[in-house]
Amino acid sequence: METSEGPVTLDAQPERIVSTSVTLTGTLLALDAPLYGTAAQPPSTVTDENGLFTQWADIAADRDVETLYQGEPDIEAITAATPDLIVVSSSGADSTLDQVELLSRIAPTLVYDYSDKSWQDLTVQMAEAVGAEERADELLHEFDTKVDEAKTAIAPALAEENTVSILTYNSPEDSRVFTGESAQGRLATRLGFEIASVPETAGAAAAGRSDIIAVATENLSLALTGANTFIINALPEDADRLKTDPTLANTKSVQNDAVYALGYDSFRLDYYSATNVIDRIVDALG
Repeated sequence: METSEGPVTLDAQPERIVSTSVTLTGTLLALDAPLYGTAAQPPSTVTDENGLFTQWADIAADRDVETLYQGEPDIEAITAATPDLIVVSSSGADSTLDQVELLSRIAPTLVYDYSDKSWQDLTVQMAEAVGAEERADELLHEFDTKVDEAKTAIAPALAEENTVSILTYNSPEDSRVFTGESAQGRLATRLGFEIASVPETAGAAAAGRSDIIAVATENLSLALTGANTFIINALPEDADRLKTDPTLANTKSVQNDAVYALGYDSFRLDYYSATNVIDRIVDALG
């Protein structure tokens, strides 16, 4: 099995998987993989009281997936789970790449990099490891159908002005504007939007990211050039806050009253959260 850290040999189909990456856990759940336990993050706006992402926390609970630890990896808890496969991320805050050698002594360990591929590509790659290729095909077909239906539903709203700016709005801190290379930008493009350009004078690429532009608060009015604005990791009250920000009163989307929150689960897309984002866009524009 080829992974981001080289090939790993699996002698049998896994029946008891442990994920040390809460991000990868969502993909394993979508694939109906035999997931026994997972790492978690501290409770926050994007996670539940157990530290699991809200878009799939109920599914994990229904399948009796154990939350093994929050934050730093607990090798004893992972060992006690007696996994026959461990899944690790090589990137992000939930990476345990520095523990791979130790984890490999417990069970075969597969390492995936979710920072350089779409959730669809990641789903296909992970499906091969857990023998869920048919399920992956079903997921991608279901999602493609949903995208096509949503595109048709919102087409009338985009007939005249289809440009969109996508950002995290954390005033008075710097904001992050997502380009067409981002997962959110690619999804918006598939739905019929054109990603609005950001003037070079408004910001610069965020550290370590080619798909995100860091924009200082004083330059945000220059960066929001779209006729529509989507706010990532946000609720409707955050959209209202942007619309009443006096420094943004002259931006096109504010004047159009076309500022929409995509939910707290829209920052890190997987099958579940991407589906939720589409529903919210259709609700807003359909």
